[in-house]
Amino acid sequence: MSNLARFFVEADQIDQGKVVIYGDDAHHITRVLRLTHGTTIECVDPSGTVHRVSIEELGSKVVGVIQGTSTESQESPVYFTLFQGLAKGDKMDLVVQKAVELGASEIVPFSSRFSVVKLDPKQAENRKKRWERIALEAAKQCGRTRLATVSDLHSFKELVAEVQKRHSEGNLVLLAYEGEKQVSLGDLTGNPKAVSAIVGPEGGFAPDEVEELTRAGAQVCTLGPRILRTETAGLVMLSVLGYKWGDLG
Repeated sequence: MSNLARFFVEADQIDQGKVVIYGDDAHHITRVLRLTHGTTIECVDPSGTVHRVSIEELGSKVVGVIQGTSTESQESPVYFTLFQGLAKGDKMDLVVQKAVELGASEIVPFSSRFSVVKLDPKQAENRKKRWERIALEAAKQCGRTRLATVSDLHSFKELVAEVQKRHSEGNLVLLAYEGEKQVSLGDLTGNPKAVSAIVGPEGGFAPDEVEELTRAGAQVCTLGPRILRTETAGLVMLSVLGYKWGDLG
């Protein structure tokens, strides 16, 4: 993987062999990284194509000339979604960052009965914006060619509806639950194209919530004999599933 600074651009920022970068990214290139004329950066367009770009103009907008392109995918062959119960403090920041590094395509935060964190709509909106920024920076750092989606905060009812929808579409939906002692991630078979992993909040799931999720199509599994913290469990699931079906290892 290249060590060049990477930026994500929209299709209309590319024209006639040149790329124009505005806003925060232009500020970052000019004022933070202090890149100079002739420096090569990478710009990823919405199709996942990576353009090697030589900077020719710096300032409030950065203009560069495309020197070459690559269409080699740096994304997992499986679409991984992490449904993550809200966690306290900066734990959610960590989960979002590392989930992106591990190849998650989508991160869906949710609240349930035993969630310790409670967010009003304005707080939820602000948190989502923060998590989107973290996901963007993580994608740049680890060399992703697609941006991971951070969804709106889901209620438990919305989580159940989403599980039911994905199950009906043929997706594999897995629910990590400490009450399960038999079925582990290693026991899973098949060749899924989309896998969703559900991890409860710090307070865990109530038994009736687990029942509701399983009726909606989730398959309960154990992550081993030890109880993992919520910020650990999802990353373990993504790591094991990425090794089993994705591109890790």
